Amino acid sequence: MNYLFFFVHPSKFHVFRPTINTLISKGHNVEVLITSKDVLEDLVKSENWKWKNIFPEGRKMNGISPYISSTINLFRTIWRLYFYTRNKNYDLFITDDLLVYIGKLKNVPTIVFNDDDIQVVKQFAIIMAVADHILAPDITDLGRYNKKKIGFPSYKELAYLHPNYFLPDKSVVSEFNPSLENYSIIRIVSLRAYHDVGKKGITDIQILEIIKVLEKIGKVFIVAERPLPSSLEKYRIKLSPQKILHALAFAQIFVGDSQTMTSEATILGVPAFRCNDFVGRISVVDEKETKYQLSFNFLTKDYPKMIERLKEFVVDSDFKSSFKKKREKLISEKIDLTKFMIWYFENYFTIENHGSIDFSAFK
Repeated sequence: MNYLFFFVHPSKFHVFRPTINTLISKGHNVEVLITSKDVLEDLVKSENWKWKNIFPEGRKMNGISPYISSTINLFRTIWRLYFYTRNKNYDLFITDDLLVYIGKLKNVPTIVFNDDDIQVVKQFAIIMAVADHILAPDITDLGRYNKKKIGFPSYKELAYLHPNYFLPDKSVVSEFNPSLENYSIIRIVSLRAYHDVGKKGITDIQILEIIKVLEKIGKVFIVAERPLPSSLEKYRIKLSPQKILHALAFAQIFVGDSQTMTSEATILGVPAFRCNDFVGRISVVDEKETKYQLSFNFLTKDYPKMIERLKEFVVDSDFKSSFKKKREKLISEKIDLTKFMIWYFENYFTIENHGSIDFSAFK
């Protein structure tokens, strides 16, 4: 079969990487389109794929309202996608962006991947409305588009952090922590995407306070998207994108304002403390906290509560073993998402009822 993937965020690279590599190894033709977004191009370059960056200059438009730039980029993106695909034939489109419109033009079925509730990313409705099917965790609420949802009992992180695909490499730790002392990681994002407008995360002053608490159990390292003051810059580590998850896997504690890395930490069994204005609005993150008790989430206005809970937590000498057991429970109850996606993409045209799939075969 001929597949075209178009994704615009580094997290989707990780989600689709094992699936794309398996499809290629099985003889399918797979092409990948991306835009410049953080480290996405560097990640794609590390794979032996047929790929193209249709926005090498990126889609950010400085000095313009995010809403206006999003509207302009809608037409720019559709045009570039049309130009790339106009003389080519595909069986299936898989995306998290505007490739759905080219699917309608070319009569190619389109599968959209999304793990955010519609109340968080209301603008994403312009994509879901056109998609044929939407791959999403079963607990994700897509509102009126739930009828298109292929709800799988898993999380996106289990497409690449499931034990079937990810084996943490401890040698990575020696690259930034030669003494191999215990350490924690703080992750700070820029919160500049269109759906981040008006949302806040952790401030520089708060980071300094968090560091003082975490230093009681070891070293502290920062992974940051944004510039840091000199007082914090000395804590920054600069690892290649492929190594960050290995560093996270051996951390004692994770603290951050990133949805993605918070979820990755929970899947790896690392206690995760998140503080931002999205808390309580994302089903998949909430379930990891309420059902599996693998994370602690606080709104920015509740930061004082987070720091107090963190102070209590670091004196518990047994938290590593208890979190390992919690992680094992999560893994046992969720499916291998990559195994399912490979099956689904290969059998898309022979599945009679996409809404009633038996997921037990993908454990």
